Amino acid sequence: MTPSLIQVRSFAKVNLALAVLGKRPDGFHEVRTVIQAIDLCDELELRPATKLSFHCEDLDSLPAEQNLIWKSALALSRAAGVSFGAEILLRKRIPVGAGLGGGSSNAAAALLGLCRLWQLQLPAQELDRIAADLGSDVPFFLRGGVALAKGRGTDVHPLPDLPMAFLVVIFPGIHISTADAYRGLTLGLTFKDGAHRIKGFCGQMEAGLGCLAGIFNDFETSILPAYPAIRETKEFLQCRGAIATLLSGSGSAVFGFFLDEESALAASRATQREAWRVFPAKTLSRAEYFHRMFG
Repeated sequence: MTPSLIQVRSFAKVNLALAVLGKRPDGFHEVRTVIQAIDLCDELELRPATKLSFHCEDLDSLPAEQNLIWKSALALSRAAGVSFGAEILLRKRIPVGAGLGGGSSNAAAALLGLCRLWQLQLPAQELDRIAADLGSDVPFFLRGGVALAKGRGTDVHPLPDLPMAFLVVIFPGIHISTADAYRGLTLGLTFKDGAHRIKGFCGQMEAGLGCLAGIFNDFETSILPAYPAIRETKEFLQCRGAIATLLSGSGSAVFGFFLDEESALAASRATQREAWRVFPAKTLSRAEYFHRMFG
């Protein structure tokens, strides 16, 4: 029996470590990054329909056909050889262009949700292929938890879960294109030791949350000097007691880890910048990621 409604949470991510190793022959950049899912999320509602339709309550400026959710639905239909419809509603909370993976997460959530709605049994390898074609972070969001991503970010290797940690994410209201972020990098400074630094960080993860002292992001070397407003969010979190702070992805969101939930909530309440959007959050284990995705 076809479900009448599928509800899916589409979670954000932060990058605990990110190294850019150089330009690839295909035009993409070779990266190594450790990605952690967090409980900041968008919400999708999927209903059966005779044709495909999509609406976002907070993103009307983007035509449906350009949204990754729409592209996910079409790609899944082609791969499965079906022509089912669906009515898709997205409630957006993850800021766009923040380095938090919102669009990629939406794409993965749509793939998993539509598989349930359309009662498809595609092999995991086929879903991975579809996800990789859609975008660099999409394969990670089919898994959640914490993982090492290689290549252009589509070669994903799950890592053992870290203990739950509390954080505050601040989006300063600035949008940075990924292309501009890469253009600002001086690759000669990062190419030689990037893979070694990532390997070292993964080794530190065996010590649990002690690894947070070693979080790093190559994009900080160019983004923070160029955008004082982003640097200000990092300094704010440090002044409010964050034990570690970092730019997420290519920005512009910055996150800080705190010793406990009370400290994180206090820091989130202390923000007074009108342009900032502030989100207290916590990390998600792989099991909790899937439990809460459809729970």
